[in-house]
Amino acid sequence: MIVGTHAIIYSENAEADKEFFKNVLKATNVDVGQGWLIFGLPPSELAVHRKRKETPTAAKYYKAI
Repeated sequence: MIVGTHAIIYSENAEADKEFFKNVLKATNVDVGQGWLIFGLPPSELAVHRKRKETPTAAKYYKAI
């Protein structure tokens, strides 16, 4: 039985997305260093990372399958 998960969102505007989760949704968070925030969404957690050029999009991923 899965009771929790850790998800990562790769975003083109990670700072704005982190501010949304932090200030609008008031999600609890932990700063794990260098501005990386982990948001608590019990029983799960969520991280938002800046999208890099080499990060595959879902469309590219599903085309490969």
